[in-house]
Amino acid sequence: MPKYKVLAHQRVYKFLTKLTDKKLKHNITSHIKKLENYPVTLTEMDIKKIRGLEKTFRIRIGKHRIIFHVDTSDKIVYVTHAGTRKKAYTKLD
Repeated sequence: MPKYKVLAHQRVYKFLTKLTDKKLKHNITSHIKKLENYPVTLTEMDIKKIRGLEKTFRIRIGKHRIIFHVDTSDKIVYVTHAGTRKKAYTKLD
């Protein structure tokens, strides 16, 4: 049973629908699904904390990044950005 609920922003769905590489698309969606087991996934995947933002992390998949925020009190993982490295980091605030 998953510990955390994963919610993705509309821009993440839009990015995934535009992807033409099916292998990459499957890889990114499987990484997002693994976030349901949040504390355990920090050791399994290439996840690092983003400096300057509280409880915000990134997952590295080759040239692509998935950026997510964790709300530990409500047990929700918010996937806020997904895309190439350059585009994923430019819109963080």
